[in-house]
Amino acid sequence: MKFTLKEVLNAGSHKFKESEIDLVTKRNLEDLIDKVNALGYQPPMIASSCLRSLEDQKRINAQAMGSSHLYGRAIDISDPKGELKTWLLQNQAKLVVLGLWMEHPDYTKGWCHLQTIRPKSGNLLFIP
Repeated sequence: MKFTLKEVLNAGSHKFKESEIDLVTKRNLEDLIDKVNALGYQPPMIASSCLRSLEDQKRINAQAMGSSHLYGRAIDISDPKGELKTWLLQNQAKLVVLGLWMEHPDYTKGWCHLQTIRPKSGNLLFIP
């Protein structure tokens, strides 16, 4: 199963309609979706958070008001058993080729965070 725009717009606590997002954000989301789908991970993935409103970001992490989630450039994927995390760590070259960065798994218990924006550290696996 591959992610769709409708699915990621409904991931998390704020539900967006396609008509509510601007063209740049839509393109960012489409780029993110294409890259995550191109990873080739076979078990179904469930987005637990993607595009966030300012209000949601303040509630989730007010210290990260520059979050890539605000611009449609990041997705959190449910991973309660750590299977996706393990697969991604074994396939880091795919992240590099696709232009995806992963929040270090020590900071994302139960989910994986992927983004299309290079973090300040430049590290493929970065600490938030």
